[in-house]
Amino acid sequence: MTLSFFSHAAPARESDLLKLEYDPQFCREDYTLSAGDGADRVVLLGTPLAYALAAGSVSASAAAVAGGTGDGTIALADPATTSAVVEGTYVITCTTGGADGTSKFRVEGPNGKSIGTATGGAAFAKQIKFTISGGSEAFVEGDAFEVIVLIDQEAAANERVAWEPGAEIIGLSLRNTTAPDGVTATGLSLDNGPAVVSASAINWPDGITATEKAQALEMIKSLAIKIR
Repeated sequence: MTLSFFSHAAPARESDLLKLEYDPQFCREDYTLSAGDGADRVVLLGTPLAYALAAGSVSASAAAVAGGTGDGTIALADPATTSAVVEGTYVITCTTGGADGTSKFRVEGPNGKSIGTATGGAAFAKQIKFTISGGSEAFVEGDAFEVIVLIDQEAAANERVAWEPGAEIIGLSLRNTTAPDGVTATGLSLDNGPAVVSASAINWPDGITATEKAQALEMIKSLAIKIR
C-alpha cells in the first residue's frame, strides 16, 4: 500500500513579525487601506505602510532664504507635492550659478539628504514640485530657497497603501488585509515602539535595492521599532 503525504504551509502569524511590544494600545493603530484600483489591493503581514494622503491634508509654502545674490523666484506646482512627500523643511541650494538652463540646485529633504537636482527654468517633481525662474541678477553658489511642508496626520480621510521607495514609512502591517476593487478595508498597523520585529518577516516590495532597503530600515528604526 502506498501512503499519501500532504504538506501544508501555515499562514503567517502576527508573532512571526512582532517579537516584543511595549503596549498594544500605544503602539498599534487601526487604519483605512485605500480601495483597490482595478483589482484587489492586498497588504500582507509585515508590509511597510505609507500614507495615501487626502486632498487638503498637505500644505506647502516656499520662500527665498535671505541674503542671496540672485533675485529669481520659486513657484510651487498645483499640487505642490507628490505621494512621497514628508513633513518638514526642504532646502534648495544653488550649486552652479547662472541663468535659466545653466543654474543647478541641490534639493534636500527634511532629513538633510539629497532627493535630486533642480535646473533653473525647468520643473522639478520629486516629493515636492516647483520651478525656479531666474531674474535680473543671476543665481550664485549658495543662494537658497526653503519649502515648508505641513501634513495633517490625523485627517480622517487619510488612507494607507503599501510603501514604495521614495515615500515615508509610517508603520508595519500586523495582518493580511485586502481592499477589494473600489472598496476600502480596515487594517492594523504597528506605528510606534518600543517594539522589536523580525527582520526576516518584513515584506519588502519587489525590486527594492540594497540602498533603498537600508534607508527603509532607518525609517522603521526612527519609529522606535528595533529590527532583529
